[in-house]
Amino acid sequence: MNEMCGNAKSTDTNPNKYGFYRDIWEWIASVSPGGDEMVSPFHFGGVAKFEAPKTPETEIHRYLMPYTLHPEGGYVACIPNGRVWGSTGSILTSDGKLIFELSPEYDGQQNRMLTLEEHPALHRRKAQEHQHLEGTAAVLTFCGSHNYFHWLYDVLPRLGMLRVLNIPFQSLVMNPNPHGSFVKETLCMFGVSESSVIRTEDDLEIQADRLVVPSLMMNSHYPPWATAILRTFMLPGCDTTLHSPDRIFISRSKASARRITNEDEVIRHLEPYGFTPVCLEDLTVAQQVQLFSSSKAIVSPHGAGLANLAFCMEGTLVVEIFHTRHVVPTYWMISNHNKLDYYMMYGQDAGTTQDRFPGLEDFSVDLDRLEQTLRLAGLKTQHT
Repeated sequence: MNEMCGNAKSTDTNPNKYGFYRDIWEWIASVSPGGDEMVSPFHFGGVAKFEAPKTPETEIHRYLMPYTLHPEGGYVACIPNGRVWGSTGSILTSDGKLIFELSPEYDGQQNRMLTLEEHPALHRRKAQEHQHLEGTAAVLTFCGSHNYFHWLYDVLPRLGMLRVLNIPFQSLVMNPNPHGSFVKETLCMFGVSESSVIRTEDDLEIQADRLVVPSLMMNSHYPPWATAILRTFMLPGCDTTLHSPDRIFISRSKASARRITNEDEVIRHLEPYGFTPVCLEDLTVAQQVQLFSSSKAIVSPHGAGLANLAFCMEGTLVVEIFHTRHVVPTYWMISNHNKLDYYMMYGQDAGTTQDRFPGLEDFSVDLDRLEQTLRLAGLKTQHT
């Protein structure tokens, strides 16, 4: 047998005794050369083009520069007697070796992904609790699944892959999630009962007769297919009874970070243009889907609620406001998926310490620059 697992280098006094595979292909090569029967390939579609945002800013961030994407193909792997370890849900082989590609870990203190050598599964204690699942268990664990964007784009499309390929499963292994309302709602939209869900835990190792594990969306650079599959399963479940204004401003006043410090002034500035402020925390998922699918213009600071741009109709006008030191292309990407009319502008740094993670900092909005952006977008005030 061509053994391709290795040992991580570590300064830990308890050296790694479990081993790893960097990706699913290393594992397959070690157990079944060829291994075609262990992987169902998944094609995410053809070339996607991403256009630069429209903006009054003199400089466009390098993350928002136009490019063409050839999505890397995905797969669903079947791992006989596979295991799932810990609360984040690391994927292990039957003999306990980590499959790193399917087991990302995020360091919330340093705000970065962990490297293979740092992965906690390589230095784990023997789990105190074990649970065996009969039959086939699908695994959709992801380290950021508590976040609404990551839930929509790193978890649900993988469930969509199982649906498209008609892969049956008896149970669904997922992370614990404190925000259960959006989890339960969206699983229902995808035809999954909460009763079939098994939650991971810190000191728990789950083993199933068969694990089926879809590849990660981020490893295929979030293809347009991910947005399309969300629309397929979630648009039919929108709450059409909700009164939906044409123009909305997404407020982060109830968020714990990245709030607009002069939000009241921003709202007053937008009112003559017909914008209605909305706190998405007050709405169900079905109401959020309805709100975004019926909106014609959206202004919002960067935040997970903009994952709902997945449900907008082609041509919807979007203005995203970034902290000047925290530019993430996520919602520009979704806007390109749906051919939205996308604009961006920078907020003003509040002058806080440079060593603090800017993604958590509040910021202000220059009203003159906001006005320039609205005019560039061709928006006019609505006369009563």
